[in-house]
Amino acid sequence: MLRHLTFALVAIFSCSLDAAASVTRLRIERREIVLNGKPFGAAGPYEKLSGKVDFALDPALPQNRGIVDLTLAPKNAQGLVEFSADFYLLKPVDPARGNGRLFYEAGNRGTKRILPVFQDATNSADPATEAEFGNGALMRQGFTLLWMGWQWDVPEGRMRMEIPIATNNGQPITG
Repeated sequence: MLRHLTFALVAIFSCSLDAAASVTRLRIERREIVLNGKPFGAAGPYEKLSGKVDFALDPALPQNRGIVDLTLAPKNAQGLVEFSADFYLLKPVDPARGNGRLFYEAGNRGTKRILPVFQDATNSADPATEAEFGNGALMRQGFTLLWMGWQWDVPEGRMRMEIPIATNNGQPITG
């Protein structure tokens, strides 16, 4: 399952812009069963996984030229620029019971809107109650739901991306 998640994250990131990045590490910081194992139709019980995904970009690749100031960002020993993003995943405990489809949201300002919009759930940064999972419409159909932070300037506690600060002659580039 983790190999599939890593592949999904690489595919999502690769398709989201004309850049080439690699997932270097997947850090699962929390894994728990949703609603004490309550089944969601034929998909059965769900679990949530959350943590961070580490990426690396090669500033020398032509695909990455469009990333502003990437060549001025700090690089690791291999000459790559490293960054990370928060992720939050809801998936069937038994992947064979899912529908094999991933529903991904790059939430605005680090929020999660799939559940309120598609399942009539109450808004939550970390759904835990029946009301926060709503009617379970997508989950009963076996969808895997994924959120990943993509903005660096949102408040702590929301889905974020941690990016390095580019410098020019040792001075941070801002603005």
